[in-house]
Amino acid sequence: MGQYVSKLMQETISYLKLSYEGLAHEMSIPETVLCEAVEGKMGLTRGQWVKFGRLLGLPTTYELRPAERDGTPCWEICFPPVSLVANKT
Repeated sequence: MGQYVSKLMQETISYLKLSYEGLAHEMSIPETVLCEAVEGKMGLTRGQWVKFGRLLGLPTTYELRPAERDGTPCWEICFPPVSLVANKT
């Protein structure tokens, strides 16, 4: 899961042509800390991840649930949580 989220953030930053320096400034953290967090080398607090997700325009809530692909058990990430979508229909 961490690799998926990391790659999603990296691609979003690249696609939106954002700078790590600018994002780090908006989050009031050092640029190196932000870079290492995105690469999965360092953690951020939950609040920092939520703020970072909002700056990138990414969902900040998700559901992790067991699934199966080609007969092999795996984990599936759903944005937004499936229960929220089901309750709105």
